[in-house]
Amino acid sequence: MSSKFGLMDEADDNSTAAATQKIDLSRFAPIRKRAPIDLAEVDAAAAQHGFVSREASSRPVRRRRTPAEPMRSLAVRMIQSQYDRFVSYANRYELTYHDAIKKLLDSAGE
Repeated sequence: MSSKFGLMDEADDNSTAAATQKIDLSRFAPIRKRAPIDLAEVDAAAAQHGFVSREASSRPVRRRRTPAEPMRSLAVRMIQSQYDRFVSYANRYELTYHDAIKKLLDSAGE
């Protein structure tokens, strides 16, 4: 038997003999390939229980655009009332903060 440091004890001489014995695996049946799964049948069974297939999504996939110009980060601390006004402006027009700042700058003529 080995110790917690991985060193062999002297009384473990017969453990190496047991490791070299062959194991009889003849009782195990050979592996058989399964029949292909009928995905339409699986989807029909899943639909009965309220599951929705992820493969056939009806939503369009939104891909990120690579910006034409280099990007910079902007962190701004502001008074709570001004922050609330800015967030409500962005929400009202359904804009990201980036697009809301751009729209405000464009309307100011900058």
